[in-house]
Amino acid sequence: MTFTVLSDSDIKRLFQGQSSDEVASLTHALDQALIQYSTQDEKQYQPHRGVVTRPGGQVSLFMPATTQYLIGVKIVGITAPALKSALTLCDATGEAVGIVNAAELTAFRISLGSMLLYRMRSNTENILVFGAGKQALWHIRLAVLVRGQDIRTVTVVNRSTQRAQDLVETLTNDPESGWPEHIKLQVFDGNASLETLVVAADLLSESARTKSRFISAIGSYRLDMTEIDPELLKEVVNTPGVFSNQVWNGNIAVDTIDGCLQEAGELVKAGLNPDQMVEIGNLQQARESNSSLELDEWLQSGFVIYKSVGIGIMDLAIGHSLLQLASSKGVGLNAEIF
Repeated sequence: MTFTVLSDSDIKRLFQGQSSDEVASLTHALDQALIQYSTQDEKQYQPHRGVVTRPGGQVSLFMPATTQYLIGVKIVGITAPALKSALTLCDATGEAVGIVNAAELTAFRISLGSMLLYRMRSNTENILVFGAGKQALWHIRLAVLVRGQDIRTVTVVNRSTQRAQDLVETLTNDPESGWPEHIKLQVFDGNASLETLVVAADLLSESARTKSRFISAIGSYRLDMTEIDPELLKEVVNTPGVFSNQVWNGNIAVDTIDGCLQEAGELVKAGLNPDQMVEIGNLQQARESNSSLELDEWLQSGFVIYKSVGIGIMDLAIGHSLLQLASSKGVGLNAEIF
């Protein structure tokens, strides 16, 4: 079996100038992985992730995962200014089939996870992005690719104005995709930190509640981090409450309930229980099988909050799809015998 190595430049080459069909294929792979995780008993076959902190401050994250056909593990080195990461993939027998530089892959698959729900929105004229790193880059790129004709403004808020300007230049000077002339791209100074970015008071006023919103929260991943005010989450899941007519069954959408209960600081501080969360895999399955009018209305025009902390099975799905795409395009290094 051929063993393939995809470097960071290989991954960027595959991602640059993606066709809508290629993005649709990756979206389908991620969609199916999350449906299997949530509805087909795949949770029981997913090992727990591990975190090791050494005395010198070195922090390492290990994210193993399995499917019926794949075994893999992603190793992440948490260092400034950017994470270092590698994903190893094996077939079901344990034979290695590839290793992928996962820095760009991780940002892409997290952003693609957000798109699974975002693509359904009926109104998406204005987008507000906190941060200017890889996650911001891919959320904006994919949003424009998926719903570009409906977007009018994209606003980037970041502590470093220079870094935000660098992001703008990357987006507008992309020789492959370019930047749509009808979308205004602007930068504001911000103060991103471990503290809350989305404050309850900003969204609880009568005028604020008249607007439809989709919030993708993918930045906080520890119990001491909050990017959404826990008080807002309490109001969102409160039935009956001020958002009752905008939220389906008082739910927050998540990628993994178990993971969010262990790692999502804002959800834990809000005291949310599993019954107040719905996994995106369950939502996708419901839509494919027997979607209700209320569910569709919520996803299209209701107040949707999506929280993601990441699951290893998502990396397997995207990593394997990239190996297939690389093979079709002649990208990467191949060894016939490993």
